[in-house]
Amino acid sequence: MPVTKKPDGWYWGSKGPFDTKQKAVQVGQAAHAAEFKEKREKGLVIAIDYHDTYNTDPKLWDCIINMFWWRKDDVVCISRDHKGKEDEILDNIGKVIGKENVYFTQGKAKKDFAKENGIDVDIWIDDNTKHILEDDE
Repeated sequence: MPVTKKPDGWYWGSKGPFDTKQKAVQVGQAAHAAEFKEKREKGLVIAIDYHDTYNTDPKLWDCIINMFWWRKDDVVCISRDHKGKEDEILDNIGKVIGKENVYFTQGKAKKDFAKENGIDVDIWIDDNTKHILEDDE
């Protein structure tokens, strides 16, 4: 959230007023640190793309997924593939992370799809970041 100056003092988002800008910044930093600690305690959500990412070296990615699990992180696969290509993905990464953790956006931007489906992704692993942010044309 931004730090702003108002007539009665400094604010971090809606929190304030504070006597100095430095105090408002410190409040913001403390809030971010608390949020990060909370996320670390419950684990991160990591989204791995399938085509040209996982399928480039499944054995390597399986090892990396195991490291994520060791850290108590959750792993999902979010793919923009259209109907008819699901079986390949479900038969590969789906067998590793669980088919219930594989999602198909049908061409929709992955980030929007995740948000609409209540998936709060912390880290995206994708060979093409455009697919995270933009729908198919």
